[in-house]
Formats: sequence, structure tokens, C-alpha cells
Amino acid sequence: MTEEHWIAAAKGGDREAMANLLARYEGLCRKAAGQAHLAPLGEDALSAARESFLRAVREYDERRGVPFPGFAKAKVYGDLRTLFKRARRGWQREVFPAETEDGESPFAAIPDPRDDLARFEADDAFRAMLAPLSEKPRRLLAMLYADGMTQKAAAARLGMSQQAAAVVKARALKQLRKIAMRV
Repeated sequence: MTEEHWIAAAKGGDREAMANLLARYEGLCRKAAGQAHLAPLGEDALSAARESFLRAVREYDERRGVPFPGFAKAKVYGDLRTLFKRARRGWQREVFPAETEDGESPFAAIPDPRDDLARFEADDAFRAMLAPLSEKPRRLLAMLYADGMTQKAAAARLGMSQQAAAVVKARALKQLRKIAMRV
């Protein structure tokens, strides 16, 4: 039997034909559900991919001139994209608990930005972290992150273009990442 015959039989309600098609396209379903951004959904993504494939079989119309494999792939990936967006909206609505088990706010450990001592300690720690950098990158990062200046303003103060500041910033952050990885 050709694939067209299997599809026609599956549309007519033949369970064996539907099972055969699903077995043939199991790789597509697994690949679509195995995308990195769908990992938190686990088996739900694979189940959704299979359901989407079954709907693709029922909705396929060969008269449109679209080959079935392309139609099925677009349907499965599109439905999984919708599933991910729906899940992401749910994750974005999640809220932190008002209190921990010991009755404190989960944000109690975060220093109040209005607390000058905490701010100065954080600034000192930040500036100590920048110590391995040469003068220009150290000054640029301090202006950007400690002083809250824009990249354009910091570049002007250092006498360089905004593009040059972007390059210096990127290289300095890369250097800091290397240093942090060694620790």
C-alpha cells in the first residue's frame, strides 16, 4: 500500500492504517518534541506532537497540492509552538510565595537599594571584581554598571565612539567570564 492509500484508509476510520502512519512518522514527532525549549514539558510535548500528527492525517487534503510529509511537519511544529507559548504564559504568571516556611519574605536577603551601606559594599565588591581588567575596560564597566550611565554617555566621557565602547564592553565581559570560570 502507498502512503496515499494509508492516509485515505486512516481518514475512513481504519485504526491499523492510522497506527501504521503514526509508526512511520514517529521520528518526526520525537524530533519536534525534543526541541530544547520544549524540555520542561517532557512527555507532554511528545503526546501533543502525536495528537497533532493524527489531526494532520484527518485534515490533509491532497487536492491542495501539498505533499503530506511537509503538511504533517508544519502542523506538528506549529502546534508545538502554540503549546510552548501557552506554557510560557503560564510560567510568566507564576508568582513567588509571600512568605517562606519560617515566616520571612523570600526577598528579605536582597539588600534595600536605599541602604547606603549595602550599596557601597556592593559597589566595592563590583570594583574589586573589575581589578584584573586594564584601565579603559574597567572604567567603562564601572560607568555602565556602577554609575548607571548609558553606553553612549560613557563612551563620550572616555573619548571613544559608541561602537568602540560596545567592543570594549564585550571583550571585557568575555575576559571576566574566563576569570570567573577559573575560580
